Amino acid sequence: MELNIHFTALPAGMSFDQMKAELAQVLEEDGWLTGSGLGAGGGFVEVELEDERANPKYGILAVRSFLQERGFPKDTAIELAGVSAPLYG
Repeated sequence: MELNIHFTALPAGMSFDQMKAELAQVLEEDGWLTGSGLGAGGGFVEVELEDERANPKYGILAVRSFLQERGFPKDTAIELAGVSAPLYG
């Protein structure tokens, strides 16, 4: 199951590489990063969530919790199965 993260800015003091490394660590066995990009208007990270051995909801909750705890902007969105949802809401 594919999950996309769309953000306009990174939290203060966090680099894009640091964000990807921390996210990969949070996911451990629940998923892996498949793509990413960073531009002037923000960036995105694509994640493939494991859904054969484990329920993907654990990966979804881990990603949401990571983004909230690290202080990503309120306009950050998570897209799952083509449906975008706000991070804080």
